[in-house]
Amino acid sequence: MKKQPFLRALIWTSVPAILMAAFLFMTMYQANDPKPENAPIFPRASMSIRTSDGKTISFSVEVATTAEQQTYGLMFRRSMPQDSGMLFIWQADQPITMWMKNTYIPLDMLFVQKDGTITKIATHTKPFDLGLISSDGPVRGVVELNAGEAGRHGLKVGDKVLFPAFSKGS
Repeated sequence: MKKQPFLRALIWTSVPAILMAAFLFMTMYQANDPKPENAPIFPRASMSIRTSDGKTISFSVEVATTAEQQTYGLMFRRSMPQDSGMLFIWQADQPITMWMKNTYIPLDMLFVQKDGTITKIATHTKPFDLGLISSDGPVRGVVELNAGEAGRHGLKVGDKVLFPAFSKGS
């Protein structure tokens, strides 16, 4: 069966247009998402949590204090060692919302007041979910741990995060 000249012309003009549209879409998509090779540097620190029953649990955390660090967070990470996490600290108390954009690791999020008191725990957050996870009130920081860590350590609302940014109570 012989193809019609019109159909052949349509195919030859449509394929390049479709390929160009796909290329432009991918370029725009990549330009809007941070790339792992451009990840900000996070300082490491030790942080502890004192539970209501008197236990002290230590964690190794990366600290996010700049807007760039806080925007990037744990995005694109495929794993995180046990008893590790990320600590987000803001200069003033404020309502905070987090999300899981480009985050592969399910997390537990601890929302922390300026005196170090944990006011809310969001457990087993869903990777890549764009739904907002709210602090439900003003907080000074958020601790992100691997999903299940809060339960494994018996962490509860009212426990205290021990870290210099919170001990000032300012």
